[in-house]
Amino acid sequence: MQLKPLSLMAMLGAALVITGCCSTTTAKSSGRSSYSSGSASKTTRTPAPAVQAEAPRPAPAAPRPGGYGPSHSTFEEGGIKYVKGSMGFPTGLRESSGILLEKVVPAEVLLGKPFSYEYKVINLTDYALTDVMVMDKVTDNFRTSDSSPKADSVSGGIATWKIGQLGPRETKTIKVTGSASSEGTITTCGWATYSPILCEPIRVVKPAIELAKTMPAQVTQCDPIPVKLVVRNNGSSTLTAVKVTDTLPSGLTTDAGQSSVSFDAGTLTPGQSKEFTFNAKAARTGSFDNPAKATSAQGVEAEAKASVKVVKPALTIACMTPPKKENLGLSYTEFIGRPFEVCFEVKNTGDAASASTVVSLPVPSGLTFRSATEGGANSGGTVTWNVGSLAPGASKKVCATFSAAAGGNYAFNATTRGACADPANTSCSVFIQGVNAILVEVVDSPDPIQVGEETTYTIKVTNQGGGLDLEQIGIKATFPDEVTPGTASNGGSVSGQTVTWPTVANLALNQTLTYTVKGKGVKQGDARLKVDVTTRLRTTPITELESTTVY
Repeated sequence: MQLKPLSLMAMLGAALVITGCCSTTTAKSSGRSSYSSGSASKTTRTPAPAVQAEAPRPAPAAPRPGGYGPSHSTFEEGGIKYVKGSMGFPTGLRESSGILLEKVVPAEVLLGKPFSYEYKVINLTDYALTDVMVMDKVTDNFRTSDSSPKADSVSGGIATWKIGQLGPRETKTIKVTGSASSEGTITTCGWATYSPILCEPIRVVKPAIELAKTMPAQVTQCDPIPVKLVVRNNGSSTLTAVKVTDTLPSGLTTDAGQSSVSFDAGTLTPGQSKEFTFNAKAARTGSFDNPAKATSAQGVEAEAKASVKVVKPALTIACMTPPKKENLGLSYTEFIGRPFEVCFEVKNTGDAASASTVVSLPVPSGLTFRSATEGGANSGGTVTWNVGSLAPGASKKVCATFSAAAGGNYAFNATTRGACADPANTSCSVFIQGVNAILVEVVDSPDPIQVGEETTYTIKVTNQGGGLDLEQIGIKATFPDEVTPGTASNGGSVSGQTVTWPTVANLALNQTLTYTVKGKGVKQGDARLKVDVTTRLRTTPITELESTTVY
């Protein structure tokens, strides 16, 4: 440190001040030490190193390196000569001590003029020292005016500074200011103490673990459910044997069909995390709460839960045919050759959108496709409508127009499909009416006949068109008074003047039924044989008359 220089005049009248303590004869002094207790001139002394005044002498040479005791050196600064002393405490050797006390004093001072000297207390270790104290004892011919910092106590002429804790390699400085009260030698002695403490740190750590789990909030049933688990050591100690277990709720499994899955995270250092992923799949729709758990060998554990809602589109399809008509007692949709329309309504009754929704309708055999609404097209005998995406609760109506070349009952079987939606089917039928064309022919041979002669009536019933089979054909012949019935073919039954044949169940297109019956003339006249033909669809008979002349 920089000390305030003293003038040459002052130096000539000053005595030599040395560091350390010497056992020499004390010079008489009329002044009093600034470290006296109270206002009394008597100084109370403690068992400290003896401090006695001695005659001026040259500064001693520093001891050899490594030797015990204080070392001294001199230097000059600003024209003033100083003495610097140092010593290690508690052993006296720097190499084996914890504290080095350095002291710098001016070599000479002027009587009555203020001057300063300094202590530097230095921690020689890499560890903090506690209860550090510096003591200073000075001869009675030094009168103290100030010190920085102030001494904590003065007792028996000894000033004590309680430094307290001194950090690793830390240095603190004490500056004492005063003046000489008499000629001679001022001797100031200083020493330092501390409490050697053996400290060993024991680190206290806290094991802690956290687990985070994420899943999509909503998925469709046919999609995989990605699951992510992140386990993290959020404590201050290392965790070992860390394991993450995810037990899936009923209705969920892994994509490999497992109901639970475990992951070995091994060892996690503080702050370290590991991530695990897998895919789950749902066997049904609904909401699922999925908890997972992380454990470790240290006994700490954590839980995390995620929820997913599984939704699915559900398609229905309904068939709509034209209203039926009534004709000749027959319920039918349309006549042969006339166009008719069949419609289908597809609806999403599920809780997820049905993407790529399609309606397919095979064209029934015997029908001709004419057109379709909503972009429907016929390809390979199937009419297809690309409906697109149907939101939950939405519906779409599509129609197709056909015509029939022949009568009959035509069945329509439509199917709808969508992404993640189960197929749905519907069936309906349309009855196409043909126009019956029935030919009834009656011929007598011979004609005319005499009373008492016979003639043969030939009756023919032909299904000559209309596209339908004739069903439940009934034939009845009623004879006039001039002719009486005789033998009838094909099981014909004679009752009075009426001949009735058994009902024929079916007569195909262009097929003919042929019957014969004998008739005998019984009186003259223009005899008219009446033949009535009925079918299931024609309950009003078709009547044919055949005239026979009897003479």
